[in-house]
Amino acid sequence: MKKKLLMGSLKMLLIFLVFVFLLFIGEGSSFAEEVRGVTNDTIKIGVIIDQTGPIAGDIGLPITEALKIYTRHVNDSGGIFGRKVQLIVEDDRYSIPAGIAAFKKLLFKDRIFLMVGPASVGETKALFGQIDKLKVPTITGAPDEIVVNPLRKYIFMTFNVYDDQLGVIFDYIVHDLKSPKANTTFIYFDAESGKVAFTSAKKWARFFNLDLDTEIINMGALDAASQVMSIKRKNPTHIIIHHGSPGTIVLLRELRKFGLNIPVYGTMVTCTEDTVRMAGSASKNYVGAHPYSSWYDDMEGTAEMRNITLKYKPGTEKPYRSKIYTLGWGMAVVLCEGIKRTGKDLNVESFLRAMESIKNLDMRGLCGPISFSPTNHKGLYHSRLYKADPESGRLVPIGGWRETPAVK
Repeated sequence: MKKKLLMGSLKMLLIFLVFVFLLFIGEGSSFAEEVRGVTNDTIKIGVIIDQTGPIAGDIGLPITEALKIYTRHVNDSGGIFGRKVQLIVEDDRYSIPAGIAAFKKLLFKDRIFLMVGPASVGETKALFGQIDKLKVPTITGAPDEIVVNPLRKYIFMTFNVYDDQLGVIFDYIVHDLKSPKANTTFIYFDAESGKVAFTSAKKWARFFNLDLDTEIINMGALDAASQVMSIKRKNPTHIIIHHGSPGTIVLLRELRKFGLNIPVYGTMVTCTEDTVRMAGSASKNYVGAHPYSSWYDDMEGTAEMRNITLKYKPGTEKPYRSKIYTLGWGMAVVLCEGIKRTGKDLNVESFLRAMESIKNLDMRGLCGPISFSPTNHKGLYHSRLYKADPESGRLVPIGGWRETPAVK
C-alpha cells in the first residue's frame, strides 16, 4: 500500500514538474518573441518627414509617396515572410519640436519597430540620444556626414551627403571645365542644413584653392533681387546653390531678369524636375549633382519603379516625378532588403546584422551600389551630374556616376 502511495506521489510530482517546465518554457518563448513593432503578421514602420511645411512639396511628399507605394507593392506580393508592412506617417513640419513630438508618439503610442527620417539635420541630431536609448533602427533622411560619422549603431544612410555632392561639383568646375581659377559664389539658406553645406563649400574651395563669396536666400523667399544685385557686383564665374527647389527657381528667374548668364550648380535638394519645369528657360544654365536617377531614365530599376507606381496610380506619368521620389524608392528598397535578409526571426539585433551584411547591392540603375558594414553605415558614395533641358523638362545626365574626390 505504501509503495503504491509513493509511486502515485512520484507520478503526481513528475506531472507537476513537467507542467511547470512547459509553462516556464511557454512564457519564456512568448517573452523572447515579443519585439516592439513586430507581430506574426505585421511590421510597424514609422516615418517622420515634412508633410505641410517648407520642404513638403519637393522633399517630404515625394519620399512619402514612394515609401507608401513600394510597401503596398510588397504587401500585395505577400509581405516579407508573411508579415505586412504597416506604415505610420507623422508630419514634423521641418521643425525640431514637432519632430521630437512625432518620435515620442511613434515609439510610445504606436510602438514602431523601425523609423524612416527625419529629413532635417537638426531634428536628427536632437534625436540621437533617444534613438540609441530606445534602440530604434533608423533609415535616415538627413544627408549630412555627422549622421553616420562617427558610426551610430542604429542609423543607416541610403544616399551620399551634401559634402560629397559639393566635392563632385567643385571637381567638375576645376577639372572637367578647366577652370582652376574660378571665382565662385555659394548661396544657401540660414538653417542647420544650409550651415552644414556652407561648411563643406568652404572646405572644397580651400582644397581647390578657389575664391568663395556667399549670399543667403531665406526659405520661402519670393524674390532674390538684392542678392542677385550683389552677385552682379561680384561678377562670379560660377554660382553654387544649396537650397530647396523653390529657392533655386527664385534665383534662376532673378538671374534671367538681371541678364546674368552665369552657370549655376546645385546639390541634390536643388536637382529636381520641379526646378526645370517651374524655372523654364531660366534653368538653361543649371547643372545639379544627385545620387539617384530620374523617373524617366532608361534603367532596369527605374522601369520597375515606373511600372509599379503607375499600377497603383494610373495616368500619373506626367508631370514627371522628381529625383527625390527615386531616392525615397531607394530607401524603401534597401530597408525591405534588410528585413528580407533578417529572415523570420526579426528583432533589432538581427536586423542590424542583416543590414551590415549588404555588400555592393545592385540597385539596377536607381543609384550606384549600396554597401554597409559593422564599421560603416553610409551606404552610397556616388553622384551623377545632370544638366537642365528646359524644352523637355528633364534633367539630362552628364557622364556616369562619380565618386567624391579624395581630400589630401
